[in-house]
Amino acid sequence: MGLFGRFRQWLTSSPADSYKKGHPDLNPIDVPQLVAELGLLAEARRLGEKNIPATDETSLTGPEAQALQRVEKCRQDYVDWAKTRLAVINTDLQRQEIAGRINQARQADREFERRAAALLSEQEAILRSFGQASASRKQELEDFKSEHGLKRDARYPTHAWAVVGYALLPLMTVFEGAVNAQFFATGVTGGLIEGFGLAFMLAGVNVLIAYLLGRFFVRFVHHRRLALKLCGVGALALSVIAMAAIGLGIAHYRDALNAENAEAARAALEAYKAHPLDLKDVFSWVLFGVTVMFGGGALYDGLKADDSYPGYGRLARAARDAEENYESELDHLRTKVNELKDEELELLEETVRHASASITRFSELIQSKSAAHSRLMTALRDADNSLEAVLKQFRTENQLHRTAPRPRYFSESPQLRYLELPDFDTANDERALQEQKDLVAILEREVQDIRGRIQAAFNSQFDRLKPLNSNFPVKVAA
Repeated sequence: MGLFGRFRQWLTSSPADSYKKGHPDLNPIDVPQLVAELGLLAEARRLGEKNIPATDETSLTGPEAQALQRVEKCRQDYVDWAKTRLAVINTDLQRQEIAGRINQARQADREFERRAAALLSEQEAILRSFGQASASRKQELEDFKSEHGLKRDARYPTHAWAVVGYALLPLMTVFEGAVNAQFFATGVTGGLIEGFGLAFMLAGVNVLIAYLLGRFFVRFVHHRRLALKLCGVGALALSVIAMAAIGLGIAHYRDALNAENAEAARAALEAYKAHPLDLKDVFSWVLFGVTVMFGGGALYDGLKADDSYPGYGRLARAARDAEENYESELDHLRTKVNELKDEELELLEETVRHASASITRFSELIQSKSAAHSRLMTALRDADNSLEAVLKQFRTENQLHRTAPRPRYFSESPQLRYLELPDFDTANDERALQEQKDLVAILEREVQDIRGRIQAAFNSQFDRLKPLNSNFPVKVAA
């Protein structure tokens, strides 16, 4: 194999292959196989017939040296395996170090308190701004109630009912238009469809005007100040007049359509000015009544869209929304603080579980280190015995086929090369194991107290998140 081939083999070989290569259990020295591979018996006969080695020879023959080299290679592989195995075990032992985690777990309450305080300090400005805004709105509301002599809470529709109230406007317009279309259909050339279009337009004007008057002006009849109360009364009177005027106008327009006037609008206006109450038939009066009825419904809808006292509902909603914003932010912070507490408690439980598992694993690794040392020493002894067995077969066969006396060194075993063995001493590991057991025992004794301290710290931080009235009291005027 060339240089490039050896480099490629090294590059593509995996650590697992290297580990298996020197494993004593996977690579024992097979004496018969080694003897056969080296052809020792044939070489022993060939050399014996030539009385080689000489009687006074002190050096190993070539076949003996090859056998020695193979055994030395196996011994070195065993030592390399042992070094690799020891490094892996020591690395795993270092990973089982739990003193830092245990000491951190014993300070879990302080860590939680630090994190919670940092969170609250970070959000304190936002929470205070919401609280001040809410307190300001509530104070405005209390001042308004005191100024206007209001003892009751504001009454206004919820969001859902407000949507229903707004939806009633187009429904009333459509329904009034559908009813009025029946009265207009006989007087327009387009029949029911054109009559509905005309009626829908007039109904929309009627409903919209009545709603706006009720929504923004008529409610002033409840105002405390006389001038504004009179304005409300005036708006109510104006609403009645407007509904009646619109109703009479629509009824006169119907009469003009039924009379088949070329200019129905002009004729209706002149008749309206001259004789406003002079309608031609009972259906025109029915049309007038329908118009006034739907106008009254729109006026009532406008009144119920908010509290009957002008401005009270708007201030009450503003105060409610501001308080809800504050409470929402408060609940958000409480949730975050509770999550921090749960994280610390879970981390504490995880540390206890991990510590117990680490102790077990630490003990297993110490046993693995001792077992690896024992396996190495056994493999080295087996290698020595294997070398002796291989050389014995060679020398015995050589002696059988020679006529000269055997060399003196045949009675001796060759000196094996010195190997620097890895240190498998476990005394320090045993001490570290005992220290970790002591730490785990301390943690297990203190874990209930740590949980209690975390809960106490949680309660302390939670008490900082007080309701709005506690942090921002509102002065109620007498």
